[in-house]
Amino acid sequence: MNMMIFYNNIFYRHKPPQGVYHPENPGRLDIALNGIRANDLLDYIKNVNVVEDRYRDYKLKIHSENYIALIDEFCSRGESFIDGDTYVCRDTCAVANYALYLSAHAMEIALDAKGTLIFVLTRPPGHHVGLNGRAMGAPTQGFCIFNNIAIAATYALDRGYKPVVIIDIDVHHGNGTQEIFWEDPNVVHIDVHEHGIYPGTGYINDLGGGEGYGTKINIPMHSFSGDNDYIYVFKEIVSQLIYTIKPKVLAISAGFDAYKDDGLASMELTESFYRFLGSLVRQFVKELGISAIAVLEGGYGIGLEKGLPALLRGFVKPIEIDIGTVEASRLTIYIVKSIRNMIKEFYAF
Repeated sequence: MNMMIFYNNIFYRHKPPQGVYHPENPGRLDIALNGIRANDLLDYIKNVNVVEDRYRDYKLKIHSENYIALIDEFCSRGESFIDGDTYVCRDTCAVANYALYLSAHAMEIALDAKGTLIFVLTRPPGHHVGLNGRAMGAPTQGFCIFNNIAIAATYALDRGYKPVVIIDIDVHHGNGTQEIFWEDPNVVHIDVHEHGIYPGTGYINDLGGGEGYGTKINIPMHSFSGDNDYIYVFKEIVSQLIYTIKPKVLAISAGFDAYKDDGLASMELTESFYRFLGSLVRQFVKELGISAIAVLEGGYGIGLEKGLPALLRGFVKPIEIDIGTVEASRLTIYIVKSIRNMIKEFYAF
């Protein structure tokens, strides 16, 4: 099993307006890199230069020309806010484009190197951005400019790798990603998020539309869910879906804001869950003979410092995954039972 962390210093250049504090700031990279360093994972980092022209056409497959032109216009003005949450500066377009194309490049490398996990350490995040920006009725774009995981999945589809499974573990629902692939039966989008918070989407009966009906699976978790709750969900739903679907590639929207005290939610995950998840991804990659990429979404403090390296360590030095049951809360058991009943007509497990 091989692992790489794709990175580039350009990601420091997307900055909030001078004198304005914003949780999505360049300091996130310092927190993540310090956590990687503290866990002896620096040797896995590759400072990657990507040829952007190779992936430019894929941008138009996930975002409209009007939206791209709007972002270009905002960047040309300099420091400003697109909405109440999302800022731009003069360098934002260059940085967001690079994040987008590096994600596609990571997918290209992963497809040609079986048994690999590539983690794309990038910013700004992307999973809240749909075809035209704000998605599925969300009030803002949630710090996001372009949808990095969506371009990676689209590149894989174009190469003939179907189906693609996207697992979104950010504490907030990936409404933009879900909107982009809403009617696409070749993309199974599994989203584990906190119920009742921003962006107010991601209900269990949101199953997709048209030919994609049944391929969008939302798992809204109750507030203060912990490691056992998430591990239970991954054993009882996510893992079984993966082995039933047998995807040709796995793409992960890797948010770490569900970590206890990360700041923007009220979940209680620790390193234990993320180490488990990294080990589980390794198991998927090995047993299905595929590769995986993970693209950074949220995580603003301790989640980046502790959760991100725990996931990577889980892949490099996996823990033994107990196939037995795990104690979860009654609310978690109830939501799992409800989701299984909801999707049983689509997946026999």
